[in-house]
Amino acid sequence: MDKTLCNAHRHRRSVAIILMISCVLSVGNVLGQAQTRTSTPTPDPWQVPTSQNPMPHFEEANGRKVLYVDGLPFTVLAVEIPWWDLIYGRYKQTEGAYDNLYPAAAKLGLNALKVPIKWSMVEPEKGVYDFSYVDHAKSMAEKNHLKIILNWFGHYASGDGTIYGNLTGYLYAPMYIVPDEKTYPRAVDADGIPHHNAISYDYEPVLERETAVFRAFMRHLKEVDAQTHTILMIQVENEIAVFGSDRHNQKLWRDHSPASNERFSKYGFTDDLKYSAWDLSKNWIRHVSDAGAAEYPLPFFHNYVGGRVADWMVGGAPGEDVQTYLNNCPNISFIGVNSYFCAEWRPDNSCARESQATVQELREPLKRYNVGRNLPAITEINSGKTSITSRLAYIAVGEFGAPIYAPWALTVSYPEPYEPYILPDGGEANGAPALRDTYTSLAKALPQISYYAATDKLKVFMSNSPGERFTDTDDVGGFKVTVSGENNGQAILLHPSGHEFLAVGYRSQISWKDPAFSWPEIKKVLVEKVVWNRDRWEREGEPAYGVDQSNKVLSIDLDSPQAVRVTW
Repeated sequence: MDKTLCNAHRHRRSVAIILMISCVLSVGNVLGQAQTRTSTPTPDPWQVPTSQNPMPHFEEANGRKVLYVDGLPFTVLAVEIPWWDLIYGRYKQTEGAYDNLYPAAAKLGLNALKVPIKWSMVEPEKGVYDFSYVDHAKSMAEKNHLKIILNWFGHYASGDGTIYGNLTGYLYAPMYIVPDEKTYPRAVDADGIPHHNAISYDYEPVLERETAVFRAFMRHLKEVDAQTHTILMIQVENEIAVFGSDRHNQKLWRDHSPASNERFSKYGFTDDLKYSAWDLSKNWIRHVSDAGAAEYPLPFFHNYVGGRVADWMVGGAPGEDVQTYLNNCPNISFIGVNSYFCAEWRPDNSCARESQATVQELREPLKRYNVGRNLPAITEINSGKTSITSRLAYIAVGEFGAPIYAPWALTVSYPEPYEPYILPDGGEANGAPALRDTYTSLAKALPQISYYAATDKLKVFMSNSPGERFTDTDDVGGFKVTVSGENNGQAILLHPSGHEFLAVGYRSQISWKDPAFSWPEIKKVLVEKVVWNRDRWEREGEPAYGVDQSNKVLSIDLDSPQAVRVTW
């Protein structure tokens, strides 16, 4: 038999043999501590700082910006839902098209859903506002104990064009704008050809209309949600670009309309890509986001296309660049990356061969987006059967402190086709169990993970490549810790101070070597399987652990998603 396998069997047998003895010692220790505790209370390192502001917001905490929700550090663990079954001309009749996804999301372990809101739904006629779908989404989320992130879709650049893909489910700008090219001029390519489905943002009428509607939208959110805080953040537009998804055609790198040409010349630009990022951020997004924030200052963010168009810009489409938007748009809190991994792309941008990305390759898009005041985040990522999604979640949330992690999408898989999390009948399939393992494990101690993320108090352990067995021994706060795992198991280890540890994960084992792990010092050891409930740990069953006194090693087994607190 393989030596590693023999060691694994021997470890599990020792855990089972010692479990009863260890539990008795832990109980004795608790009683002993109760008798000898001094009158001076010891600060509890797990009581992370709270906020008196219950509104979703970012605060400086632990040396970085941390998202706070309902007064506690928070990370959005979401998936996006579609929008194309919400049909222009029948918005009210199709309002419930995605109602089944809210209970499915809650069952899957999400704490939030990303919900697209098309401008054409909110303003069906010029100056006439309809927020019924917004209210419906909020109500469905609350019934299923979820939060929501609303994606404002006045502009959608993942296909050809930016204001509509068709005139039914893919209508983003209102219908009164679509035929009226005189009042709302279109973007023009380098050959002088106007694109009817791509608006020019260098003319005031469209800026005035979208700004007015977004202001009314945010005013409504304040009226209906300022007390409940169900709505956490607003994604402002989707994958900003000048003309759409044909991103490497240099004739489409900027708008060549008369108004745009005038601005290009007036401000001394020579580079089309730099101009587009500056023009769209300063002339369009700045106006929209400032107007919305003045009404109700929820956190706003963008999502950018993964990949590169030019080495200097951090963004995958003409019109995107992280630093330019951060400079020009003070009310944009961060810019996330839509990062899709694939070993072999087909011409239609689907994936022919699943990625086997290493840990370093998974980190790369987050490192690229770690620019200036930006908070690296994953606003879209592979869905389907791939293990990439679960592996990157621990890295993004734990190592980078991503405020949001959100695969695309619940009922559609990309780039691997036909592998959705949720089937048409509401059943779960494909990568759903892996996503549940990931999200439910993080949820056990989400305030602590969110607070200590991206610091030396937290370390992530996983195999270098998908599916590998791994063993990693490291110094964690002066203690020798060994973590092993298999079958895409992974773990997060928090060490805030002293002899306090918290292990979060699944399909992994963790061991500590310390002189305290022998008689009689082991009477001071406390091992608890826990979940954080607002302001305290609550027990959640019994942990699987053991003590090897000969080698002075304490080991725990995270067989299923869980959090285990170890202190001595």
